[in-house]
Amino acid sequence: MKLHIFCLSTVMILLTSCAVEKQRHLPNLSPAPALEETSCSAAVFPQGKWQFIHAIDFSMKNGAGTAVIGVTSLSRNRIDCALITIEGLTLFEAAYEEEKGLEIRRAVPPFDKPLFAEGLIRDLRTIFQPPTGGMQTGQIPGAITVCRYADNMGRVIDVLPEADDCWQINIYNSEMTLDRSITGRSCRNNGSAQVPEYLELNSYGQTGYTLKMTLIRADKL
Repeated sequence: MKLHIFCLSTVMILLTSCAVEKQRHLPNLSPAPALEETSCSAAVFPQGKWQFIHAIDFSMKNGAGTAVIGVTSLSRNRIDCALITIEGLTLFEAAYEEEKGLEIRRAVPPFDKPLFAEGLIRDLRTIFQPPTGGMQTGQIPGAITVCRYADNMGRVIDVLPEADDCWQINIYNSEMTLDRSITGRSCRNNGSAQVPEYLELNSYGQTGYTLKMTLIRADKL
């Protein structure tokens, strides 16, 4: 009996591992009633001018991490952001505009590395700005509605506007392997936008990291 239980447990672990691994690859898209691109955008990405304040818990795959307050202001194609300690010290401040690129206004070590600034802006754009490129709609396994974008870098971005009680974004690299995922939870309807009370961004790979963002304030300006 113990041998049978051991074998069954082993099979279940292997099946679970395979299922998780399978989810790391781009799922097939099945035909479904078409969604307008604006439906995906309006449900997930804030429209107009906004300011968000989050408590952010940042952790690396190796266990290192820190906690800060993040302030993000949105205006058309512009993002202004700042990372502040609980005591009020500004550790990092920058702005990104599509036409002008990245402007770093303040960066205190260890936040002064160029790759950090580029990565932060990339993550904020993924969370708050609609993807570019062609879009098609459909369903992935589980009858989950998806707006799928393909950009000019060979990446695929799946936007799930009705995942659980909120929304989800999955970014696949050019090899169609999951690179980053963003999950919103406990969405509240704030005007035209579904604003998550909690956001979790996971970046996979050897230099993987996790951002856990708990909403403090969301103001439409």
